[in-house]
Amino acid sequence: MTDPSLPVRGPRGLSRRSLMAGALGGGAVLALASWPEAVAASAPFVHGVASGDPLPDGVVLWTRVTPSVEAAPGSGVGPDVAVAWEVASDPGFAHVVRQGTATASAARDHTLHVDVGGLTPATAYWYRFTALGATSRTGRTRTAPAPGSTAPVRFGVVSCANYDWGYFQPYAFLATRTDLHAILHLGDYVYEYAPGGVIAGYPANPRNADPLHECTTLADYRVRHGCYKLEQNLQDLHAAHPMVAVWDDHEIANDTWRDGAENHDPAAEGDWATRATAGRRAFLEWLPIRHTDPDDWQRINRRLAFGSQVDLWMLDERRFRTRPPRSMLLGYVALGAASGDPDGSMIGDDQEHWLVQGLAASTARWKVLGNQVPFFPQVLLPQLPGQITDLLGPRLSQQLEKPLLQLYVEDWNGFLAQRQRIVDGMAGIDDIVILTGDVHQSFASEIPARPNRYLLDRRSVAVEYVTPGVASPSLQTMVNQVAPGVGNLLDVVLNTNAALANPWIRWSEGFRTGCLIVDFAGARVQADWYLVDKGTDPHSPIRHVASRQTKAGTRRITAATQPLG
Repeated sequence: MTDPSLPVRGPRGLSRRSLMAGALGGGAVLALASWPEAVAASAPFVHGVASGDPLPDGVVLWTRVTPSVEAAPGSGVGPDVAVAWEVASDPGFAHVVRQGTATASAARDHTLHVDVGGLTPATAYWYRFTALGATSRTGRTRTAPAPGSTAPVRFGVVSCANYDWGYFQPYAFLATRTDLHAILHLGDYVYEYAPGGVIAGYPANPRNADPLHECTTLADYRVRHGCYKLEQNLQDLHAAHPMVAVWDDHEIANDTWRDGAENHDPAAEGDWATRATAGRRAFLEWLPIRHTDPDDWQRINRRLAFGSQVDLWMLDERRFRTRPPRSMLLGYVALGAASGDPDGSMIGDDQEHWLVQGLAASTARWKVLGNQVPFFPQVLLPQLPGQITDLLGPRLSQQLEKPLLQLYVEDWNGFLAQRQRIVDGMAGIDDIVILTGDVHQSFASEIPARPNRYLLDRRSVAVEYVTPGVASPSLQTMVNQVAPGVGNLLDVVLNTNAALANPWIRWSEGFRTGCLIVDFAGARVQADWYLVDKGTDPHSPIRHVASRQTKAGTRRITAATQPLG
């Protein structure tokens, strides 16, 4: 992997959001004030351990070494440190099966990645690191099933963990599970915002992440990742399971696209490419990701196999996307024609071909997409069934096929042509499941072959299960905090609209944070939603709320009788 030589710059002046937040006062406590105590308590492995991207014979191990208090994340200082690592078949390390040494340096923010091979498929292993006379906590990981294995595969699925807006109870819950093959993190692992987020002073932040200004530089993003990795629930999650992660937009800036973002002002925040590269570099440093392309160090779309049960495609829906259509209000509500640009692209041509051709060639029972933003259609007004508009002639019928008003155009609904090409590619392939994050709500939806024909023909090409935010509130929740009760009314309107104009949406929940557990077996896939009563209360319980399933060969969603054991 060719690593760019980016300068490590100190924090720049406060952004527009930081200035707004600062004007509100609020008495935010600088989390770095506790940094010396954190170092003393767990030096040099202050940020825990992690594993990721499991293969049948290997896994990536990760840690960060802190050689001194001064060598904080983003500091760019500190000596190279020799680190020993061990992998054992038992938690007591009586049977060490692999070991070696590596070097942590300031050039990579003292983070360390070790790609361990020679392991046994479908096996739990324990690992640890040693440096500067100290030993890290023990992590547990698990290799993927062997090729040809028909054993069930079970994932925990998470997305959208805004540190400032809530607590990470879903991470704590998943860390206690012993039945998961991996955690899929579908993006927004960190958020770039200054305290206050989009609207200064809203929500009333229960805590604030370092640095206490918007992230724009490599140093900023490294500090932000380091702050998140001090969070105990996140550390416990990483120590319990391997993670397969992709970025979404907030790892850089809100509503990121190829050449910019909604939350990027070149006049105040500098060159977009420099900022985007910095955010992506910090992400790849701080996550246990295997780099698969020596010619493209930023490539993050990749395919992992879990026996013959699951082929998993992790997508990159930010780096190659063209500019989203303009919308009328905060990304919501747009004229349908705005998203019908035939050249509009969410994932670029090369990634589209890689995905569609890979789906067609896959022999796995379940073809699974790790997808950042909602794929299923969402429109505001019901459409005349295409079977009826066909009577008006092909030209007019084609025009009426386009949605007049859409709910959201920053997701796949803003890229109708590419989505339809992918849907057409899926049409002859059984058992495709899309797992999605981003939207801070829970959904179970079928994917219509043609939205304007679904009412009569009920043709579905795939199913989609959407996990809510780990700690990021939904639109309905945010509206309720500003205007109590109005968010509930909005939810009724959205549910009514789904029933009338979006009949492929089979279930939704619009308020609570949480996570998904998804189990893939030969006869069916089942998704269980676990939701938190109150995300801003660190002691609020997490409960099973709903279960939905798709039986093999049906492309349909039905209720499941009970949660997974």
